Amino acid sequence: MTLQRLYGCVLYIFPILFLFFVSSDILSQTTPEKKEDKPIEVVGKTESKDTPENFRKNPTGFQTSIDLDQYKSRYTSLPDVLEREAGVRIRRYGGLGSYSTLSLRGTNPNQSRIYIDGVPFNNTQGGEVNLADLPFENLQSVEVYRSGAPVGFTGSVIGGSVNLVTRAPGGPPKTRINLGGGSYNTGKSSIAHSATYGGIGTSLFFLGEKSDQNFPYLNPHGTILVNPLDDTIDRRKNAQYERSSGMVGLDGEIGKTKIKFWNDLNYRMHGIPGAASNQTRQVHRKYLRNTSSLTTNTKGLFGGILQLETRVFGSFSDDNLYDPKSEFSSGTPNSTTNMRQFGGHIIPTFYLLDYFQILRIHAGIEKESFERSRSTVTNIDLKYEPEKFRNYTTLRIEDEIRLFKDKLILTPGIAWENYLDRFQSDEPWYRRENPFASGDKKTAFTNPKAGLLIKIVDNANWGFDIKGNIAKQNRIPSFLELFGEVGTILPNEKLKPEKSHNIDGGAVLRYSQKDLKSQTSVSYFRRRIQDMILFLPNSQFTLRPENVDSAKIDGVEVSQKTEYKRWKLVFDYTYQKAINTSQALYLNGRTLPLRPLHELATTVAYKTDKWELGVEGVYVGAVFKDRTNEYVNYQPSRQIWNFYYTQVLYQKEADAISDGTQDQKKNSGIQELLLSFDFRNLGDKRVEDIVGYPLPGRNWHVTLSGRF
Repeated sequence: MTLQRLYGCVLYIFPILFLFFVSSDILSQTTPEKKEDKPIEVVGKTESKDTPENFRKNPTGFQTSIDLDQYKSRYTSLPDVLEREAGVRIRRYGGLGSYSTLSLRGTNPNQSRIYIDGVPFNNTQGGEVNLADLPFENLQSVEVYRSGAPVGFTGSVIGGSVNLVTRAPGGPPKTRINLGGGSYNTGKSSIAHSATYGGIGTSLFFLGEKSDQNFPYLNPHGTILVNPLDDTIDRRKNAQYERSSGMVGLDGEIGKTKIKFWNDLNYRMHGIPGAASNQTRQVHRKYLRNTSSLTTNTKGLFGGILQLETRVFGSFSDDNLYDPKSEFSSGTPNSTTNMRQFGGHIIPTFYLLDYFQILRIHAGIEKESFERSRSTVTNIDLKYEPEKFRNYTTLRIEDEIRLFKDKLILTPGIAWENYLDRFQSDEPWYRRENPFASGDKKTAFTNPKAGLLIKIVDNANWGFDIKGNIAKQNRIPSFLELFGEVGTILPNEKLKPEKSHNIDGGAVLRYSQKDLKSQTSVSYFRRRIQDMILFLPNSQFTLRPENVDSAKIDGVEVSQKTEYKRWKLVFDYTYQKAINTSQALYLNGRTLPLRPLHELATTVAYKTDKWELGVEGVYVGAVFKDRTNEYVNYQPSRQIWNFYYTQVLYQKEADAISDGTQDQKKNSGIQELLLSFDFRNLGDKRVEDIVGYPLPGRNWHVTLSGRF
């Protein structure tokens, strides 16, 4: 059965199930009576017993919460964790600390949105996010939304979204210290502390890390097919990095209002190695970012009808590129880039339970600026790019309609988005395409959506849900696409936003009894994307962005998690067909580059009171790395196997102490000392995600983690 016929069957079955619930519950539907809000169970691989608050705002979505406490004593990274999730594709330009991007359900990296506690992280310059620039060790969990994003998150999401959740401050005093090291002169140390002082929850985090990443790789010297006899095993050069980060978090309560503040500071200095056959030696980058957020959450207003959330945030980043030997470009190879983001959101929620509804509204305003100067290898400024601005306002309304004792939930919604771009060109008026054109560009679009959740079974041991979503999304062009890059990319202010019509549907099965806990999710997704923006050659040395392609993406995701006594089994599989539907005959029907047909990730682990042992496997199917699917750019499938072992060296229950807010004493948790070993790529596979950028072969890491 084809995916199209399967999708037709799903749409045919939904009305039948709806009529079934009507016939079984219509007599029990009486006059409305006031009742307490009941949390909605959703799909999510999380160890926490509490459903994430954001999941309750998106009950019909296919979403996952990754509890990062399971990695508290291991040497891992955000890309390593995310690549094991169904529907998630990670592309790396190297090993630890390298440029890495994320895409969801076959879309491009710049079509997905990334947030930190709801604060948007995508910038308007390039659109996509480098995962290496994001925090990880100071996070509590990572939320992956494959069906758009819940109310409270801004921006259209053609692909999906990821929210990084910071650790909650406060509680009894707890401190964790990690010391780690491993292959390629890698070392890392971190300290995290949280406690409540004078009724104010406090958390502190500091980290330092370095690595040479000079791993061996197969260098074809640019002659993959012509002359494989000249291949050599070389060492990666100029891939080293150093980073340091810190986060401060505070929270407290004033009456019914909870207030939370956090500030995250991240500094990275790393080399930019270049392609495998053309490695660089001295090109490097220095990156400094500081992000602050202040949120409030007030519940129980107007007799419990209204919950009011607010958020204000600001982010500053300085990005400096140095090319002292002009290995990337000549003339003015050095650059200094400054980006600023500010915004404010207000999210009221009306609990109209007498009318079986929860009405959510989100209103936001954001502003972003980008400016850059270029200089010679001796840091003499020769070129200044005028500052670019983007103002963004959004209004989103979504209704959650609960019927038949919450067995049927409907979530219709709509969002209005308005953008104002301002870019003053430094070109003389007589060189401009339109000398009288305004420097302002306005863009607006409307994104409707609707969701459906049917609870077939919902009791203490069993749960069986059917879900479905349909939405229209848009992506506004980035500054790079609209205004170009001096000397390499020509501007095109006539670009249209990318458009997508998204549909997904599937089922979630849960079972829990005694020593067995199991959850299975199966979903079908469909994307129809139009006006895709690509960079096409305009001359021998320049590119020009154009709306030239369209695509159809169909796929199935299967996610299974089982815990039985001391055993844990995790299985995530993604099947997708991403086909180019461009009008160009040489492209129509071709597979979109870097989209494998099959992806599989699995983990088998066994845990006792004294140790834990686990095996992780990742399978990525074959891909083409170019639009025309040439054999020279064919990447075979690969299997990567990892192994980890954690030994408990010391463990005891901590003494009960005061939590700082009352005389009653509380337990501060477990005091422990853990030793962990991580062995990756046991088969020593020599592969690459991006043409010319190899990934590490076999490597190892060890971590000593203590909590007191």
